[in-house]
Amino acid sequence: MTRVSLIQSLTQSVNHSVSQTMEESLYNFYNLFVNSNLLEDLYQEELLSPLTWTAIGIAFVVAFAFYIWPLNKVSFSGMGHWLLMMGVSALSMFVISLVTLYQKAGQEIPRDESDLEQGNLFDEGVSVFLSYSFTMALLTAVIFFIISLILKNFSKNAKHRPMLWPSK
Repeated sequence: MTRVSLIQSLTQSVNHSVSQTMEESLYNFYNLFVNSNLLEDLYQEELLSPLTWTAIGIAFVVAFAFYIWPLNKVSFSGMGHWLLMMGVSALSMFVISLVTLYQKAGQEIPRDESDLEQGNLFDEGVSVFLSYSFTMALLTAVIFFIISLILKNFSKNAKHRPMLWPSK
């Protein structure tokens, strides 16, 4: 084995173990409030990390738009506008997660290739999908709030949103 191939194989194994550890950590976190059957399906299809990163990304982009650019205006710095932006980020994640679940359900992926009697992945139903999407929307709202506490110090017009403290 050459040095290059050895380094590549080590890098691939480290990347795989890090992503596997992250999926397991997210699995344990979501296990607190997500339907266990749906969680197993999301874990098997490796969708926990992408959906979580999507929630973080949406919350960051919307908060950045509110505090930095392009919406950092005096006329758009009120608490109502801040709540609107939080709602936009939560609603965006709600729609994205719901569409993702319905698309996966439409693919009719068997749970077990050798035993088709076990049914398909993502066959939990509408109420479970709505519950998970609502959970992701709440998670995105919490992430938006946390990011807001960080980004508000960089804003000229919305320094006191969502609250007066902690600010410079």
